[in-house]
Amino acid sequence: MPTDATIRSLDRTDALPASPFPTEDPVLSQIGDTPMIPYPGVGDGRLLCKMESENPTRSMKDRIAMGILTEALQEGDYDTVVEASSGNTAGGVALVANRLGLTCKLTCPEGTSPDKIGYMKAFGAEVHQCPDVDSDHPDHYRTVAARLAEEEGTFLVDQYHNQSNPGVHYQWTGPEIWAQAGGEMTHLVSAMGTGGLLSGSARHVKEQAEAEGRDVTVVGVDAECSNISTAFYDDEPVPYDTSVEGLGKGGDLPTMWFDYLDEMRDIADEQAFQQARTSAQEHGIPIGPSAGAALSVALDICAQDPNARVVSIVCDGGEQYFDALFGV
Repeated sequence: MPTDATIRSLDRTDALPASPFPTEDPVLSQIGDTPMIPYPGVGDGRLLCKMESENPTRSMKDRIAMGILTEALQEGDYDTVVEASSGNTAGGVALVANRLGLTCKLTCPEGTSPDKIGYMKAFGAEVHQCPDVDSDHPDHYRTVAARLAEEEGTFLVDQYHNQSNPGVHYQWTGPEIWAQAGGEMTHLVSAMGTGGLLSGSARHVKEQAEAEGRDVTVVGVDAECSNISTAFYDDEPVPYDTSVEGLGKGGDLPTMWFDYLDEMRDIADEQAFQQARTSAQEHGIPIGPSAGAALSVALDICAQDPNARVVSIVCDGGEQYFDALFGV
């Protein structure tokens, strides 16, 4: 794996691949090019964390907001953007829309954390909090977003079905991961919600590894009471129930490119929360609970295989979960 000095030198330098979505905007130019650091709890740099929490809204979702909206404006004449999101994507879309001069309308479930809603409102978005109802109910947050998007001149991001979701990570996040750790990486681990981050990144990493005559094992992380794993293994679905925001889904989505995944592992909610607490309290790295779930799996891999060289993606930071994690 790269040495500490090499990793530091790859933090926002020309050594990383250029963004596929170049901009001269001083705020949007801070999206991407995130650092990768050795996790202090594992020696010899065998576990590296890709710190997507260093994006402007503390989440990797800034990347898909930037990529999808940039492509949309190149292809059509829009003045309004709409998205349905439980939080992180909405915050990223609100930021990018703000800088691009677009009106932004966002829908989210009632249970979305106040900190995430704060990001939406801080950037001037119109926020619609929707009741916790079944997905076929007319007041479900995705259905409400679809209605709002019917207005002329409106673009619906649609992270749950838009192939540009994994596509952005294939073009952007994956190349960064490979440049920072590809040489000796044996495993790539990430939590899955829409699946776009891991799917796109995994495709690029596997293509590069194959060109070198080897493979990288890609591990997706799901909640215990969720159905990404059941869909991956073609098992019977289970009742969907998790308190970890951004982790798991009621079933598979077209943004999940299972062909580039090797295995799925399930993590209990409390284990995800506890690992996030440990990361902050013992190692000084505040991460979100879904990132805690991924880190828990990455640590298990390192413990089971002394030759493993693992990259775990920190999909968002812990700043938006202080109440859930520490009761503040």
